[in-house]
Amino acid sequence: MKIDVSFVKDLPVWLKTSLVVLILTATTIGFFAVARVSNTDDQLCRSCHPVIHGQWARSRTHPTTVTCYECHSRHRGAFPAADDSLFNHYRSLVIPEKFLADRERINDNCIRCHADIPAQLDGQKKTKIVKISHKKHFKGEKVKIDNCLVCHYSVTHDKYSVETNRPRMHGCFTGECHVKDRRDDRCDQCHYVKLTDVPEKMLAE
Repeated sequence: MKIDVSFVKDLPVWLKTSLVVLILTATTIGFFAVARVSNTDDQLCRSCHPVIHGQWARSRTHPTTVTCYECHSRHRGAFPAADDSLFNHYRSLVIPEKFLADRERINDNCIRCHADIPAQLDGQKKTKIVKISHKKHFKGEKVKIDNCLVCHYSVTHDKYSVETNRPRMHGCFTGECHVKDRRDDRCDQCHYVKLTDVPEKMLAE
């Protein structure tokens, strides 16, 4: 079936110009839309990282709307940074690339979504079982932690059978942090609800 387009030559110039502009605009928008969806779709990440993707899918820390893109891409503002070109900045706003998993990138995105945490350093975060003070741990007087992933390293890709976004106790005793607190009478500093009657068993794990 042949489509007759001879009527186009009889159209006024302004209408021909408008049609050309409309087609070019629709094609450009369509291209960038498909490219963005492709670059931000977590299924594309799964094709190369099936194990890590599976850990994310089972995670109870973040909703499923928080995907690889939110954590691993460089989120940009309205204007380019000093180390970025004008073209690359605005192209990357639409089609993000160069996803990274380093602590600096992840930490920046943690703060981007959880800006209220540093702002609440005067308060003390309490849960049903443990109490951990952000004020003492995040850029405190004695502790120089300035990166969320130092404590929350398993926030999304948790390799343990019991998933949590909280610091693991064995991590607290690693290095010089809480070596002196490995005593039965110091457990209630963090665990104000007893988890076991034999705390030394927990410390030995």
